[in-house]
Amino acid sequence: MYGKVKKYGLVKLAKQENIRRQIANIISLPLVPKDQINHCMEVIIDELCNADSKFDKLTDYILNNYTEDARFSFDMWNHFDSIDERPRTNNHVEGYHRQLNARVRTNLDLWTWTDGVRSSEESVMYRYEQEQAQKRTTRPRKIKNIRDDLSLN
Repeated sequence: MYGKVKKYGLVKLAKQENIRRQIANIISLPLVPKDQINHCMEVIIDELCNADSKFDKLTDYILNNYTEDARFSFDMWNHFDSIDERPRTNNHVEGYHRQLNARVRTNLDLWTWTDGVRSSEESVMYRYEQEQAQKRTTRPRKIKNIRDDLSLN
């Protein structure tokens, strides 16, 4: 998004508080319910275009790619319906990388790396199958994390 602001020569204008707020609103559109996206865009466009007509190119870009003509459908970029289903962080990915790095030495050949990845994948699949069979996780969550999740709701 900042790339488009820079491309259209809007960096100085984007430093104003009301403009920054509307750019932040554009960035947060993936977290808005699908039925409210068009209304939110109308408010954003009104605010930006009232501030300066130079924002027409930016708002046209958003409309053409994400809302009205939608080169990318809402289902492709809107995450409102999957907020509770998806992890809030990428800690699980970081944990996997840490595990993989621990199993594989730094200067390795292709075969060693392949064996390390295969071994890691096998352990993940065993754990997954066990969780599916038992209908519960094999790694219980910490009380602190459960409490933190409840406080965010």
